[in-house]
Amino acid sequence: MAVRPGQVGGPGRGAGPGADSARARAFGLPNLRRNICPHYYMTGARGAIPIHAPHLLKALVRQESTTSRCQLRGGVHLEQSYVNDVCLSSRFNQCVFYEEDLSAR
Repeated sequence: MAVRPGQVGGPGRGAGPGADSARARAFGLPNLRRNICPHYYMTGARGAIPIHAPHLLKALVRQESTTSRCQLRGGVHLEQSYVNDVCLSSRFNQCVFYEEDLSAR
């Protein structure tokens, strides 16, 4: 078998074209949701909005048709400024709800 462009090594040795992107992720490219609270979600007219890209979340927070919520406190609507400062930042572990959940365990 011939070695294809992008393939490392011969048949059975190395990986295919997708290996370069997997290798790049392993060496420090950020996880998109790393700095976002795992309990944060957003609802719209049709229910929960499954968005995983931070730049889309930050754009949707500004829209009045969406509501920011926390899974730890189901009935609480979060304000836009709080969401931007805490939930969508690396300081999400400083959230009051997050701290209460950890201390309850």
